[in-house]
Amino acid sequence: MAHVATITIDHTKVPGDLTDYVGLIVPDASAGYSALYALCLEGGGDIRLFKSDDTTELAREIVTFSVTDETGEIHYKYSGTLSSSVDTDIHVYADGSSSDYAVGATYGRNAVWSAYGLVSHDGGGTDSTGNGNTGTGRGGITIGGATGKMGEATTFDGSNDGITIAHSASINVGALLDSYTISVWSKNNSGSTLQSLMSKFDAGASSNVDKLPFLHLFNWTTNGKLGTGYRGTNGTFRPIQNTATGLNDNSWVYSGFIHDGNLSQVKSFVNDDSFVTETRAVVGTTMENTSAITIGYLDNNGTLGQYFPGDIDEIRLIKIAISQDWKDAEYNNQNSYSTFYSVAAVGGGSAAQAARRGVIMMM
Repeated sequence: MAHVATITIDHTKVPGDLTDYVGLIVPDASAGYSALYALCLEGGGDIRLFKSDDTTELAREIVTFSVTDETGEIHYKYSGTLSSSVDTDIHVYADGSSSDYAVGATYGRNAVWSAYGLVSHDGGGTDSTGNGNTGTGRGGITIGGATGKMGEATTFDGSNDGITIAHSASINVGALLDSYTISVWSKNNSGSTLQSLMSKFDAGASSNVDKLPFLHLFNWTTNGKLGTGYRGTNGTFRPIQNTATGLNDNSWVYSGFIHDGNLSQVKSFVNDDSFVTETRAVVGTTMENTSAITIGYLDNNGTLGQYFPGDIDEIRLIKIAISQDWKDAEYNNQNSYSTFYSVAAVGGGSAAQAARRGVIMMM
């Protein structure tokens, strides 16, 4: 295989050293990808990623890759330590002939998401973890197809659209002692009432038990503002954090909800803000954990409502409580990938392949 491009991660965008960080690469029409497009197969199955030693290979998922359109979406796990003090190089290899890895292979898709219970790049329809947490649409929704923050998203009409993911062991957050983080990108286009982005909630018989997780858009004053929260005692919605910025302007927002194993507190975040922590009264030591995950609406024991009007992209549930440094690096990477890293062509591909696309190769 030929080393055709180098991705250099700007260490100033990584607030602290991170272990096994999952990063994003979005190939575009910039010159740094010229050798890759000249050589690589359509679909990107022959792309391989290595550390700068050219020996340590990195697991990666090729979500999309188009030689013709010069676009793509690639996620990778940087095994070991991603430095916050020196820039990190990732070497991109291709040969124009190798087949893609099987999803369960050592460097295939599932290995990228081994710590995750759910990862959906299209707003809840498909699951990239290998856990099979595939979403089912309701209300006539078209899953995927919309332009997302970093790839494909799903548009919800705010009326009766939704996606449901059946309960499974891999998304069972279990007792309140468990640690986990939920994150999602969303773009609200109308309305200012309580609107559900993602929930796993069932009032059931234990309505006196605080229920986690619960992620919401809600109306804090008179404008639509982003908030996260959970259902508390007797089903009351307990907001943790709300922004000062109205969110009815079609702007993409990154938000999340964290439980770190501490029974008396929960955390939330919005974009690059610091975590907000709420101390809460502990009214139970278990949670209802057999309900489905609902995307874009709330199902409260069969009473449907709080429909979300807008787009949802990149839903993740990881079974650890991520750090502030991890969250900020993830936001920096996904919000502005072109400033998180730079790309430089190295060379590779035959003269015939280069000529076919009108590219002058660097030899």
